[in-house]
Amino acid sequence: MTGALDAAEVWERLRGVRCEADAVAAGLVRAGEGGPGAGGVVGAADTARVADAADTRRAGGAADPRRAGGDDDLAPGARLLLDRYLSLCLAGPYVTFAQLGQSLDGFIATRTGDADYVTGEEDRDHLHRLRALADAVVVGAGTAVSDNPRLTVRTCSGANPVRVVIDPRGRVARDCHLFTDGSAPTLWVVGPDREDGQAVPGRVGDGVEVLTLPDREAFAPRALVRTLAARGLGRVLVEGGGVTVSRFLHERALHRLYVTVAPVLLGDGVPGIRFDGPDVMRDALRPPVRRSSVGEDTLFELDLRGEAFAGEDEGSL
Repeated sequence: MTGALDAAEVWERLRGVRCEADAVAAGLVRAGEGGPGAGGVVGAADTARVADAADTRRAGGAADPRRAGGDDDLAPGARLLLDRYLSLCLAGPYVTFAQLGQSLDGFIATRTGDADYVTGEEDRDHLHRLRALADAVVVGAGTAVSDNPRLTVRTCSGANPVRVVIDPRGRVARDCHLFTDGSAPTLWVVGPDREDGQAVPGRVGDGVEVLTLPDREAFAPRALVRTLAARGLGRVLVEGGGVTVSRFLHERALHRLYVTVAPVLLGDGVPGIRFDGPDVMRDALRPPVRRSSVGEDTLFELDLRGEAFAGEDEGSL
């Protein structure tokens, strides 16, 4: 497979793509063939053009269409990365996406809150790649308290996103990893009053900024997305927990949702997606979806662009 693009090279090119022009410059697509719409869900057939583009870069001229998608152009791991992440990269500089890993019966943790680990190692690598493609990663106060996460990129190459903790009542402990490890810039988004009645601290630690929002409306998902976009954080990954992801989904603030389902049954526990649903099945949300295997788990990728930010100009976020 001499001259084939390997997974590491393709991943480095993907990390720099935020529009079709970037993908063309990186040799990942030909002009005008960036996939369906502005970064919709694509399948394996859509990555065939990538091999053609790779040919063009190496030959310094027009590619041979007979070789498009051939095994000589892309290593298997490289093709998988393109198929899974190219459409997200092509979605542009303003895209909000979420990720959850859950059991077959819809729980993201046991009744005691144990979530280590619901899904397998391959899904954790997928999560780290999503972080690497985001400007900011968002979690709610419940996840910050129960999981004490780091929210950094560790299983692949890529810069750590800005870590955003949504904490209206200021209940996250100041000694948690997010506020003390110094691994990435962190934004602690709080309301004017803390749960314990104490004043909201103006400073927490190095690399941690406290942003005080004035009222409940400012914590609405769409308002939060606009606030982050105004800070240059246009690509937003909502990582958890179930309450926060459900709020963003129900209030139509997501363009894409990744749900990984593990072949395990818990019977009881912390639920994943929950919101006030419709009375009849015909009114259920049925977005375009793509399924793929991630180790022993199954990844569902839902395209929510038809629902997200209805009536708003996304480019003005």
